[in-house]
Amino acid sequence: MWHVMGRSLLAGALLLGLSACVTGGQQPAMQASVWRPAWALAPLPPGDAPTYDRQTVRQTLVLDAEGQAVRLRFTNELAGQAVSFGPVRLTPLDARGEAAGPAVAVTFGGNAQANLAIGAPLLSDPVSLPVVKGQRLALSIHYPGPAIVAGHRPQVEIAPGDQTGQPGPLPGAEVKRSASPLATVEVLGQASPVLVAIGDSITEGDVTHQAPRGTYPRQLSALLSARGGDVARTIVVNQGIAGNRLLRPNAGASMLARFDRDALGQPGVTDIVLLIGINDIGNGSIKPGEEVTAEKVIQGLSQLRDRARARGVRIHAGTIMPYEGAKYYRPDGEVIRQKVNDWLRSPAAGFDGLVDFDKGMRDPANPGRLLTAYDIGDRLHPSEAGYEAMARLVEAALFPGR
Repeated sequence: MWHVMGRSLLAGALLLGLSACVTGGQQPAMQASVWRPAWALAPLPPGDAPTYDRQTVRQTLVLDAEGQAVRLRFTNELAGQAVSFGPVRLTPLDARGEAAGPAVAVTFGGNAQANLAIGAPLLSDPVSLPVVKGQRLALSIHYPGPAIVAGHRPQVEIAPGDQTGQPGPLPGAEVKRSASPLATVEVLGQASPVLVAIGDSITEGDVTHQAPRGTYPRQLSALLSARGGDVARTIVVNQGIAGNRLLRPNAGASMLARFDRDALGQPGVTDIVLLIGINDIGNGSIKPGEEVTAEKVIQGLSQLRDRARARGVRIHAGTIMPYEGAKYYRPDGEVIRQKVNDWLRSPAAGFDGLVDFDKGMRDPANPGRLLTAYDIGDRLHPSEAGYEAMARLVEAALFPGR
């Protein structure tokens, strides 16, 4: 069963290469090329985001696809006011994070300035910039006036004035996690399978996502790249949000509300790995009025399954990992977790595949807890070794025997 599914991940996407993509009024290339996501972060509401004013904000991007051009998708979908910015530049970086070429201007309808309308996304013009898988880019955005940004909060440099053309570190910069309007980097290149990993902090990475080897989606991409051949072309996109829940808003919209935009809306998506529910269970055990049942969680997961399959996208469910010892652990929550996992393992669940994170990450001597080596220390989030184990579980489930 799994062997057939593993083959189908690639086979379906390779057929997409038969159609060419026409951009910017250009004629189709002799060899078919399509736009695929190479990097993504799910948008967040403004919350306590700072106001950028006459400042440059720079973030580093690590792309997971190769191609001859890139374009950027910005988001203002969760904001209540328009945002203006520009100029915007991309600078290729080497493995040490130093400039490996000149900064390239990003335009919007031929203009250096951009305006993000209320509640809307914005797609840049294509930028002729050859990139390889694992390519690092620095994105520098200048805000000429006050701007409250509704976006995810990666680690960025914030510096005074327009320093978008500065090749090295930005003089006078503060480094911290802060809002960015960038949602997706798309690359024009060979058609490839796109796997979206979506969930909460265990997927996003939370406190470990800045670590050298990074999150499980990043480590999965490295494992597939090391295999070579067609499998190595699989693009892995991380759409986790720390604190996210399945059934109710928390750290942005619920999974039920954001699933179509953040997972099904990714260009060329072929597969989804879904891991969600622990925050519903944990918070529901300790917060009056937020209680959940196994039936409600199962109903929510079933909705995501049906919406994915209606769009022809394969969806692989992850069992909910052990959390005994976490701050919001309660025995009644553990009962719910076990019931949901039993359903996910049953034929009745009806997903295209199962990644049994619970079985692969738990302590055999104490199945309610993460294995100590896989625990970052809070009984909930994986260590780097834990993320490696998660990546190998996904690899084995979706790409067996290859």
